[in-house]
Amino acid sequence: MPKSMPMRLLNEPQPLHHASVVRPFEDMNAAFTARVLLLRRPDGTVEPYIPFIKYQRKYRLRSASWQNATARALGLFWDFCVAHRGTGWPPRTLLQEFAYALLEGTIDSKRPASRSLMWPSISRERAKGLIKNIEVFAEWCASNDETLSPLARDEVPLVPGTGEHATRLLVWSRVSRVSMLQHIKAAPKTAKRSSVDLGRDGKGKELQAAKFFPPAFAERLLWEGHRRPNAETEPDIFRRYNIRDMMIALLDGWGGLRRSEGLHLWEIDVREDEDHQGHAFVVLNHPEEAKVQWHDPVASALRWISRKEMLARRYGLRARNVSKRGHYHVGWKGMALNENYQASIFWIDPAAGALFWTLYLAYIRFVRLAVMDKRKRDGGKDHPFLFVSEEVNPETGLVGEPYSEKAYERNHAAAVRRLGLKHEKSAGTTTHGLRHLYGHTMQKLGVHPHVIRQGLHHVNLLSQAIYTVPLPAEVDEALRAAQRRLADGYRTPASLGESTSEALLRLRQSLSNGGFV
Repeated sequence: MPKSMPMRLLNEPQPLHHASVVRPFEDMNAAFTARVLLLRRPDGTVEPYIPFIKYQRKYRLRSASWQNATARALGLFWDFCVAHRGTGWPPRTLLQEFAYALLEGTIDSKRPASRSLMWPSISRERAKGLIKNIEVFAEWCASNDETLSPLARDEVPLVPGTGEHATRLLVWSRVSRVSMLQHIKAAPKTAKRSSVDLGRDGKGKELQAAKFFPPAFAERLLWEGHRRPNAETEPDIFRRYNIRDMMIALLDGWGGLRRSEGLHLWEIDVREDEDHQGHAFVVLNHPEEAKVQWHDPVASALRWISRKEMLARRYGLRARNVSKRGHYHVGWKGMALNENYQASIFWIDPAAGALFWTLYLAYIRFVRLAVMDKRKRDGGKDHPFLFVSEEVNPETGLVGEPYSEKAYERNHAAAVRRLGLKHEKSAGTTTHGLRHLYGHTMQKLGVHPHVIRQGLHHVNLLSQAIYTVPLPAEVDEALRAAQRRLADGYRTPASLGESTSEALLRLRQSLSNGGFV
């Protein structure tokens, strides 16, 4: 059978020190086709990796894609070991750094040995899949007497220069119970908490209704609160308003987003709705894992890469949720996303979608473009984030920094006070009160709970409970309305009528007579 190399994936780490071919492998009992992994040693010689052939022979009924995936994972591990043979790392460090290299990529690494690999960053799920293939193979090696017999259980040589050394390292990882997967799991939270926020403050306390933005002031917030002071005579109507903060308020109060989520939007995340001309279609993307198209100058072709990789390669930035740099950092709470790590915004009112689209077009043309042009003239770098600061940053001396959470909350507080309201959580007038208003409005409209969950992008159906608990006044009115319906002769579906009334009278008489009718 002729040799054939696996198809090169432009957005995957590529092999340097290993090659793999498909060829038949025969023994006395049967013939089977296996992926043969050829390892190129540091001295230039090549050896077939025999343990991997035996591994495939053991599971010969598995698919060719499984063979290819495992061969690729083992080959990348070999590449990493060869490239870092001079570091002097102990085995545990080598395994840890390999996991980080897969996840973060090596293109921008400070280590020359890592940069030589030219690995792009990949998604967390993809990295976990590659490492899982390696660890399952290592587990098999550790439990297989034939494979393990020539291998000592002592400390692994620091420089794996042969296939046997590579196997010994993997066996050591399983015998010592060292897992690479633990290094690429999502960072643990500082305190354990339920993913379902039931709003309980302590044992025995009932669920309290969330404080939402006063509905009577919601529209006024846009047109009065976010009107620029002393801008009544401004000839440009869009300069009379802080349209940036109006857009974020629309996303929160009429689109159900959290304050931080809208600040992760890129300029390309908004487009005109194909089904509703003149309305905005907004897609919220995961700040790291969601894909974006990028022109690869080496391959001279468009390809899909993660936003994390795009930020690093093109702009020299990290995702805002992982960066700890001052006002640049923006949180990201777990939310329901589709298979592409995306979530669509559902407008509670069609007019909100129409207004947002108009404001978006004006913001791009008349505000953001001018701000970013000045930023570049002053020596600043470009970035893709939609919302930018119009003020000069005291640290960088530049305008156009990505808009911060604190700045938005500060401007929102000023807008609330212009309406004569207090800016406080207990009154529902903070930025998060707008999201609560979205959930409360859905509940008032009688929207199905599953629809409310999607609108709020909750993973768990019960998470919306705090948004939809009725206020005491609403409970009182609902009960009074029910009483009025009963007084008007309304019958419930399972009403107890005259028969029950007569029977109940007899039973009461019998009870007073000692059980005798």
